[in-house]
Amino acid sequence: MQFEDSYIYNNAVEAYESKNYGRALKYCEDAVLSRKLKMEKETKLLEKAIEPQEVSSVGDKISEVRAVLLKRDEYDAVNLIDFYLKKKGESYFDNSVSKLLNHLNSIKVYPEAQKLMGDIYKIEGEYTFAEMYYREALKNSSVLDIPDEKYDILYELVDISALQNDEEEKESRLLVILTEDNVFLDKAFVNSLIRQIKLNKKDSLEKFFSMYRADNYYMMKAYSELSDYYRKNDVREKALTFVSLDVITGFTKVLSIIKKRNINFEYKGLSSVLFECSLYPDIIDWGIKNDLWKSFFNLAVIARENDCYIFADDLLKILAEYLPEEYYRKAAVLQIR
Repeated sequence: MQFEDSYIYNNAVEAYESKNYGRALKYCEDAVLSRKLKMEKETKLLEKAIEPQEVSSVGDKISEVRAVLLKRDEYDAVNLIDFYLKKKGESYFDNSVSKLLNHLNSIKVYPEAQKLMGDIYKIEGEYTFAEMYYREALKNSSVLDIPDEKYDILYELVDISALQNDEEEKESRLLVILTEDNVFLDKAFVNSLIRQIKLNKKDSLEKFFSMYRADNYYMMKAYSELSDYYRKNDVREKALTFVSLDVITGFTKVLSIIKKRNINFEYKGLSSVLFECSLYPDIIDWGIKNDLWKSFFNLAVIARENDCYIFADDLLKILAEYLPEEYYRKAAVLQIR
């Protein structure tokens, strides 16, 4: 291929953003092929360079192999080694040429391009093809440049289920995402979180927000959608579990941002955090984008549906005064009335 795979992929992204989906799809296909050919070429280059007895006799250590290659003026092979050592870090390969070669073989695929192809087919309503490419991207997600983009792919599969009105499949895929969530898998933590709400005492609300923290922010969408699903199906305790996890995770996020921005901030309960949030438009927007303010409101409503009236009413009173988003602040006022 004439151009680097990343260059071609960037062209695909530009075409996609310009809504030229046919061109974007062609660029994606070219990028996938370019990546494959490039990695095959690099693998052969390194394999050929280490083939001579003078090189192979020093063993598998990258440091020793590199020294011999330098002595033999194998600069292309040396530059290739140096590039990946710098990109991945020397410890990633355990000073092993074999592991470096295995890495080169593993990155012949291009999951970012496969994911974008899924996006294109999804927009065009071709859900079968979209799912096929998302699954391919997911299978190759271990070589994503940004590992957490794996969650984007998982959520796209969730959206495919929703678009096909397959609620059971959507639930199943959301639960699959949570199999990688250490917070959800910590049953002692989850049980304690819910027990605090169900104690339904005057101090339950503030203990809930002072005692518990969760920081896997990629799980918030799964928590929120599962809570909505179980509430719709009148599975009240599960709805409470997932909305609680959603809120405490979002709360952990905004509290950490506030503490970084205002070193003089002093935690004095939920109201102090919500008031401080109202001073930062980007935090308000983040909460809107991630349905956090909606989830705060839903936590109160679902707690009430689980007969936790003291917890619910205490939360609604704070939301009605301090929630930094008008719609759900007014909704809290109406709930109190």
